[in-house]
Amino acid sequence: MVQTKLSVAEWTKVVGVAGVGTVLEWVSGCQTRRGGDLFDFYIYAQLRTLLLLPTPCLFTPPPQLWWAVYAVGFVVRPLGALIFGHIGDTWGRNTTLRIAIVCMAIPTVVIGCLPTYDVGPYTAGLAAPILLTIMRLLQGLAMGGEFGPAIIYLSELAPVSWRGRLVACLQMAVNIGMILATLLVMLLENTTTTYEMQVWGWRIPFCLAFAAAILGYWLRRGLPEPKTFLAAARSETEGANKVAMANGELSQSPSSAKEDDAASVAGSVASSSDLSEEAFSTYEPDGPLSWFHGNHSSKASGAAGCVPILRLLLNNWMGLAVHILYMAWVSAAFYATVTWLPDEMRDAGLKHIVSQGIVVVSMLTNAAGLFACGTAFDKGWPAIYINLAITLVGMSIGFGVFRGMWWQSAALDVNSLAAWFLMPLFQGLIGIAMASVVLPATRIYAPLERTTGFSFGYNCGYGVIGGLTPFAVSGIIDSLGADKEAYAPAFWLLGLGGASVLGCLLCYLYGPRLNKPYVGRIE
Repeated sequence: MVQTKLSVAEWTKVVGVAGVGTVLEWVSGCQTRRGGDLFDFYIYAQLRTLLLLPTPCLFTPPPQLWWAVYAVGFVVRPLGALIFGHIGDTWGRNTTLRIAIVCMAIPTVVIGCLPTYDVGPYTAGLAAPILLTIMRLLQGLAMGGEFGPAIIYLSELAPVSWRGRLVACLQMAVNIGMILATLLVMLLENTTTTYEMQVWGWRIPFCLAFAAAILGYWLRRGLPEPKTFLAAARSETEGANKVAMANGELSQSPSSAKEDDAASVAGSVASSSDLSEEAFSTYEPDGPLSWFHGNHSSKASGAAGCVPILRLLLNNWMGLAVHILYMAWVSAAFYATVTWLPDEMRDAGLKHIVSQGIVVVSMLTNAAGLFACGTAFDKGWPAIYINLAITLVGMSIGFGVFRGMWWQSAALDVNSLAAWFLMPLFQGLIGIAMASVVLPATRIYAPLERTTGFSFGYNCGYGVIGGLTPFAVSGIIDSLGADKEAYAPAFWLLGLGGASVLGCLLCYLYGPRLNKPYVGRIE
């Protein structure tokens, strides 16, 4: 379905529908113990004391085995990004979104129905963690293909004057998912007994997530494809047909070829008159590092020219590397503050319900930062300068934020302004940084490699750098004295902040147009 002009009500639906899968990801999640709380999904972020710590345990007898179960979920995310990115760049953005949400829903509801290790009437011993590991693997693959394609879809479909704000609203789906997950677990914990939570209470969020997935799939049917993608696919098809006809390899007209291959997106839009309003403009590098660019068409012959990952690696590998560096600091900062820090605060003595409340408030300030940055893009503020400034500020105040939060938690001063002010303040800055690395990074890539490139880079950032952050911070703590433990996350963020500063410089040199006003208007 080609893009058509949408009303305000239709745009509201598009943003909401695109965000359903992202909300699902963060409501259907998993947390472990210290060093792994949030990572790919978030429900376990609230259920760790039930799933891991009690004796007997629901799924794994030793914590070491639990770490293996947990790790699978984020290690496979880049692989999922490649799989679903290929679908998005070949068959269409909306097709990817519908497939990804189904792939997320199935393992999610299966987790909610799994037998436990040795708790309750349905037990399976060692088979329980094995089944959980398989479902986590499938969840991780699906998550790698959900958020990235949704961002690409909306960033291409949205009107240029609202593109920054609409993409920011889609990013807020993460906040909505985390808040819903927190509130749902708080409700369950305060309305059921410990035994009821162990037997059936923990299953409810996973089953509810399945219902949300079915709704999301139904709502995503019939959504239009962005003109940018369709025009690029048409241009690619027409060019290939001309070359084939010149070489005598194509004996029929492009219209006949289209009829023979109706499933092909490129063929199906080759004669679309709806694309005349907006032609695809070829990417033209103009920076000092432009010699790293390829020509944005695969240099491989035959079928390899249709493989987005080959196109990406042959023509834009430098852009992919810059992308990962560009978002290094915010990837680690987000995970450090919403996973590692709340867990440490609880270990220091802060009540669980208080740490949950602080996380909810911080997600609201994070959302405010996201929308503020999206608005700035729509007003013409330069994207790379915003990310550079926020990274430098975050690196500077990180030591005070983490030290202040640690002290207040250790003192059990639950009413302290520091405990309720520092994390929301820091999350507000992180929200600005999150917006500053998403919309601009989508334009590092040409349309027919965009879903693959952005999804892979994004999941390497949040899935690998962010996912490993609690592990890294725990390792740094072991090397510091007791009086300096609070500075461990700040040291880690300082190092990754340096990587992001380098990423900002390289991004400016590699694609100067990304720092020009109105970055959201780049097709």
